[in-house]
Amino acid sequence: MCYLLFFIQETELLILTEKPSVAKSFADALGAARNKAGFYENSQEGVVITNCVGHLYELAKPGEYNESFRRFSFDNLPIIPEKYIYDASASTERQTLLVTRLLQQHRSDKIIIATDADREGEVIARIVLREAGVSDGGNCRRFWVSEALTPEVIKKGLSETKPWAEYETLARQGFARQHADWLVGMNLTPYMTLLSGNRETFPVGRVQTAILAAIAQRNKEVKNFVPVPYFECEATLKDNAGNKIKALLLNPKTEKTYFMEQDEHIRGAIAYSGQDKKITATSDVKRKLLNPPRLLSLTALQKIAAKEFDYSPSRTLEIAQKLYDEYECLSYPRPPSDVMGDDDVALFKDVFQKFRNFYEISKFCDEKYITQENKHIFNSKRLVSHHALIPLAKLPDSASPAERNIYEVVARHFFLSCMPPFIYDEKTILARNGSYIYKAVIKTTVEDGWKAADKDDDNELCVFDEKTASLTGVEIIRKLTTPKKEFTETSLLSFMENPTNEDSEEKLVGLGTPATRGSILKKLEDDGYVRKEGKKMMATAKGVFLLRLLFKNELTAKIAGIKQTTLWERQLEENPEAFEESIVAYVRQTVTQKQAVETFEKEGVGACPLCGKKIMESEKSYYCTGWKADPKCGFAIWKSIMSAKISLNDAKLLLSGKTTGAKKLTKKDGSTFSAKLKLDAGEIKLVFDKKNSSRSRRN
Repeated sequence: MCYLLFFIQETELLILTEKPSVAKSFADALGAARNKAGFYENSQEGVVITNCVGHLYELAKPGEYNESFRRFSFDNLPIIPEKYIYDASASTERQTLLVTRLLQQHRSDKIIIATDADREGEVIARIVLREAGVSDGGNCRRFWVSEALTPEVIKKGLSETKPWAEYETLARQGFARQHADWLVGMNLTPYMTLLSGNRETFPVGRVQTAILAAIAQRNKEVKNFVPVPYFECEATLKDNAGNKIKALLLNPKTEKTYFMEQDEHIRGAIAYSGQDKKITATSDVKRKLLNPPRLLSLTALQKIAAKEFDYSPSRTLEIAQKLYDEYECLSYPRPPSDVMGDDDVALFKDVFQKFRNFYEISKFCDEKYITQENKHIFNSKRLVSHHALIPLAKLPDSASPAERNIYEVVARHFFLSCMPPFIYDEKTILARNGSYIYKAVIKTTVEDGWKAADKDDDNELCVFDEKTASLTGVEIIRKLTTPKKEFTETSLLSFMENPTNEDSEEKLVGLGTPATRGSILKKLEDDGYVRKEGKKMMATAKGVFLLRLLFKNELTAKIAGIKQTTLWERQLEENPEAFEESIVAYVRQTVTQKQAVETFEKEGVGACPLCGKKIMESEKSYYCTGWKADPKCGFAIWKSIMSAKISLNDAKLLLSGKTTGAKKLTKKDGSTFSAKLKLDAGEIKLVFDKKNSSRSRRN
């Protein structure tokens, strides 16, 4: 206990953490036991440990500042509090009362703030202390550690705490971000809702609206893209061993390997190759090293899960959270980092030894890479808030397939991270046929390294001896330019990490945080602004309508601009007070503008096959809106038919007379069968394979 002597001699010590699991780690390290009241204490040493459960308080809604603000009205705008009100979260009321009581009891004792080592953790602690009436932080010190909380790390961190006042800038940034998001949401949401005819709420957010605009812009680019033809002149080269490679004719005007038209150079190359097949080739070889994949941050895990399993980012986080909270087999599930801390070597080795016999790929690992000198894994300078995801215990047999998928991805990357690098030679070959030069780039493996264990890697490697090569044929290949790909959840996560300007490839400040990006995408779907078509993210009619309203003038357009949003992010980092002032000024100026109301009409799913009226989507069905005019119609397609989910795309297929894909349907006795669905005279028809019969089901 020598690390603690500075703090606990002749006084009590209260430690406040952000999460229950962290409080338990402190308790284990300091010999504290959990009592009936729900906190930990070591009475002999005078140590009390308690925890928040994330945010115990949230900013109050406008109606708590003024009763009239509960109603959307232009006259109420702007809503700019002189002082922000916080409400205790209903879901954590009991813990809030406990933490408040302990803080008030120990306000004169030493208090160590051990919430997460980031901006959000700082805000959580300061709000809790402020609401508990502990306004003087002079007796508070800050525990700031991002490494895994082993007993040794905790004791060392406690010996190195700093006065809480040194983290004021971080706190100001956190509060400025929180206030700005509230100001934008609570002012622009009613403003845009009123401008839309007030038939439906149009939520606006400082980050989410910019992401919506990026999705809609990509949709527009893809839809309006006109392919342009271009040409490549491709030669086949063959060496004496029979190895073949493809090489492309260099354009002497551009030094590129494509041509916008079949010019004289291409025609000359074709003609000359028909007369002379000899080539003289030179090559340049560069030895390259590719390190294994890093450990996973939350965002990296979400990308892989979206690509491999089609899990939404929010679902991936939900699963990872359960693996952490309930099964206790995964480390903290929201890390922004893809490395461990310098002091985490022992933890990594312990996990490696514990699991190596359960994973065949561990045979490709080399323990010499599990060392503090390996900055690919252990790098405190890259560490932010929490270390990367790693397995901690065996996954229970009761885990679901989805939970197993997420756990195995983390485990696989844990072992991949400590494998040798992949080493290869990249050879650039320039083959001259007369005055015409063809270029090829080939890779040759030197050492397999981690690639030997990565079966999913698409690795194109070959051996070719250009000194003995000859030209066997040349052909002109006509190609068409292709548009950018529609955003998927995977590519959106990458975009939010490293956004680019709408008008250029300029790199901008990242949007959101690893812990919030998934929820931002989910909220866009929940608000009806975006829907998934397969894996593609598509802006809905409601989303496009909001953007059309926003882009009517330059002030409202700012909130939908990626560049403006990232400029605000940069200003937040550099000068939080100026940032918040600029947001207040922006909101005040924007919502006091007079602008014409443009009524929003919901997008229909299709036309009713019985009465021809518009079909709309509700929580449980796709229903006909003509029932008011003709109560006898009552047509609807239920979102669940024989336990099979009927998606929006399914409903559109049915209403257009087409057949859905095969569905797994469940009979009343619980047995299942497979059939496609088709709409016929207002009834759902089950369509079986030709060898089976068909039957109808009234909707």
